[in-house]
This record gives sequence, structure tokens and C-alpha cells, in this order.
Amino acid sequence: MKRLGVLAVLCALVGALGSSTWGLSLCDYRSPITALTDAGMTFSYRYYNDAATPVIDVNSGRIGVDYDQLFDSPNYGFTLVGAVELALDDFVPSGWLGQGGATFRFYPFEQALVFGYGGLEASLATGQPKPGIDVRVGLGLGRFSDVTPLAKAILIEEALQDEGAIVDDLREDVLMGVAEVIGRLAEYETTAEAVADIESLIEAFALVELDALALLSIEELTLATDPRRKCGWAVQAGLGYELIDPFGGAQNVVIAASADAAFATSPEDQFLFHASFSGPFEFLEENTLSATLSYEYELSATSALDIGYSFQRVQPLGLTANVSQAASLDIGFDANGIDVGLQIALTREPGETGWSIDVSLAAAVDLK
Repeated sequence: MKRLGVLAVLCALVGALGSSTWGLSLCDYRSPITALTDAGMTFSYRYYNDAATPVIDVNSGRIGVDYDQLFDSPNYGFTLVGAVELALDDFVPSGWLGQGGATFRFYPFEQALVFGYGGLEASLATGQPKPGIDVRVGLGLGRFSDVTPLAKAILIEEALQDEGAIVDDLREDVLMGVAEVIGRLAEYETTAEAVADIESLIEAFALVELDALALLSIEELTLATDPRRKCGWAVQAGLGYELIDPFGGAQNVVIAASADAAFATSPEDQFLFHASFSGPFEFLEENTLSATLSYEYELSATSALDIGYSFQRVQPLGLTANVSQAASLDIGFDANGIDVGLQIALTREPGETGWSIDVSLAAAVDLK
């Protein structure tokens, strides 16, 4: 591999960015190819039978599942998203809220923001006789990018400062140069070559000589599978056709629009958003609106916070709107050998006047 050519490109990047005065954000990084997948599941259940009462007092719980896959390249990309919340009573589903979407984007020009798209949206909620499913085609604007390399560059900076290998913060252009090396890791014959290029960039700025421990930290963080972070947005609109009407009505041609967004302020957090709207040409009288958002924050190497919210409103023709909502907060951490988990779930199904609240706290410790 021609490492001198790669270093020349990096030096040019450092020089071009050296005079920048604005703050560096993770979302400033652009990856030529983005391929990210994330999936998670949460579960809680409580059973309590008081001998003084004739019936089982508590026998309920919940399951939450979410899936997110993103691919983006110069000429095409696709997004798969899904979220399901199940309320359980006697281990049997008693309420549910599910949403999903699949979108394929085609960019006629490399690196352009404009795209044509085709996709599918689906939803299901308590009170709906059937799932709602429609297919869509149209035009959109936006792109996504894997910003994991810059997140790793920031973590490398923090690790070297913690070890005392460097004292000051790395300049923004140096961080971006490190990120560019990590983003092109597949082009290197060995990881050692990539680490050597990162070492050169940092030593040239900090005027230090990194020791074996510092180089080991750089290698470990460069190869780490987490965190995986992304940034970007996409809005799209067009026409669709109902494959299944959720209330058994006629299948119609619909006006359809949707929006997606991803944002990360640091290597520790990730925000995701998806919203969808569809309805016939008389969309004020009949429509479906759904949205999901999630926020993940790594409190430490052994703890994480996850927050999620789902909303769905279905307005059937001539009927009352069907509104479902669900929100959840999950915290899991290891505190000095004590495993602690906290789950808070809020649900509001059609016809309910208030929120149902479920709180679960568990802790375990090895006493040996």
C-alpha cells in the first residue's frame, strides 16, 4: 500500500482545516460508505400473589423490541426501522403498539442530496382490527453518514489524556485527520500501519513521543466495535397505495410523507427520529400519523440509559381517531459489583383517560 500517498492526503486535510475557528461536531464527519445495524430488546415482568386475597394481585409485564438498519453510499441507500411495545397480562399480550418502515433511496448524482425513493410503511395498535400497510414512491432530500471514526478519534484523545501521554486537547484538524485514518482502515494492509499514521499525526501536533501503552490504547479503540454513531436526515414525499386499511375500509391511493433524523453530540449518545404521515386526497378526514424517537446515552463503560417514545394516531373516515402512545426509560449499570436495573414504562391506549405506569427496579450482588 502507498502509505506516503495516504499521508499526503492527510497532511493536505490538516492544512485545509487548520485555520477553522468553529467548534467540531461529530456530524461534521462524512463517511463515503455507511453500514450500521442496531437492535435491542427490553423485558420486565412482575408476579405477586397475596395469600390474603382471593385472586392473583399482579401478573403483568412488558416487552419492547426495536430495530434500526442504515446503508448509505454515493448512489443509493436504504433504511429499515421498527419498534414494538407489548403489554403482557397473565403472560398473554393485552396491548400493543408497533411501527415499521423500509425505504430504498436512489441518488442520480454522487454525493447529491436529492433522491428518488420507494418504500413501505406499516403500523399496528390496540383497537385496530388490522395492521395498516401501504407502499410509497416519490422524491426526497437528505443523506446519512457513519460518524463512528470521529467518535473513536475523540475517545483516543480522552484515553491519551487520562494516561498522561498528552496534556492539551488535540486540535480539531488533528482529530479529523485521525478520523480519516480510522475511516479508511480497510485500505491498510495491517492495523499497525494505521496506528503508525495516527501516531504520526498526534506526535506532530503534541510534540511528544507516544509510548507502548498509548499505542495499545490507540489500537484497541481503533478496532473497537462500539460505539456506533451516525448523523444525517432525510425528508421525502410522494404517492402511495394502501395494501391493507387498518379499519377494513377501501384501499386508496394516498398522499405520503416521512422524515428521518439521526444526531450524536458525543461518542456517548445517539438520537434517532422517524415520522410518517399518509392519507387519501381528503387527508383531513382520513389519515395515519406515526412517530418514534429514541435516545441512548452511555453513562460509563458498564452502564447505559435508553429512552424511547412511540406515537400513533389513526383517523378512520367517519369514525373517532384512534390514538396510542408508549414511552419507556431503561437504566442498567454495575455499581461496584452490584447489578442494578431500572425500567419505567408508560402506555396510553385508545379510550384511556390517563397514562398507565409500570416501574420495575431490580438489584443483585454476589456476597461471596
